[in-house]
Amino acid sequence: MAQATEPWPVQPSIYFPQAPPMGKWRKSIGAVFTTTPPELTEEIRVNVPAIDFNIQRAFGKKLYWVGRIQTQFVQSNLALGLRWATPLTNRLSMSAGYDVHGWFGALLIKDVFNSQAYGIETFPSLSVGYRLARNLQLTVKSEAIIDLYYRSQVGSLAVEYDRREINGVAFTFVLEQPFYNKRHVSVGLRAAYSNFNWQLWSLYDTFDRNLFYPQLIFGFIL
Repeated sequence: MAQATEPWPVQPSIYFPQAPPMGKWRKSIGAVFTTTPPELTEEIRVNVPAIDFNIQRAFGKKLYWVGRIQTQFVQSNLALGLRWATPLTNRLSMSAGYDVHGWFGALLIKDVFNSQAYGIETFPSLSVGYRLARNLQLTVKSEAIIDLYYRSQVGSLAVEYDRREINGVAFTFVLEQPFYNKRHVSVGLRAAYSNFNWQLWSLYDTFDRNLFYPQLIFGFIL
């Protein structure tokens, strides 16, 4: 007679589709590096780093809320969202989510340049996670990028729109595993194909087409 397989213990994670333990916070701190498209910066390819802080807390066994702050000091992005996650097998899990992002930035150079911008985007998403081993987890996440509002101003000249339209898509691949002294890390790659990226708002690109924005993700799970 076949013996039942015991469920693997829950591992620390941020991206893997599973709710945090009830009554506990789940957090991470790290960085996201975005490479600028050559269409915007020509021969110069710049890796733009941003501090990346994540926080999560459960509403139940499957439902939890997420918060995220990415900042480069002169520009920042604040996100709040909900996730519903469920295991499909001992190794395979999935989740559906919906996030709202608010970003803002300002470049102020006294008597020379005064530029600022802010906007709102939403990100419906679907994630699939697979446990490659007891302490090694792979997550694949797909997102739609939807613009809700944008406003920028240079001096007294302002541009504003509030059309609701799909701005692009993004796919994320993340491995989460132990690193040292029982500390776990998230290491991954996000590939966004979109018409706009909040980190590069100050370039004021004139391209009315989607561009490729690769991102490297690294975070310590606290």
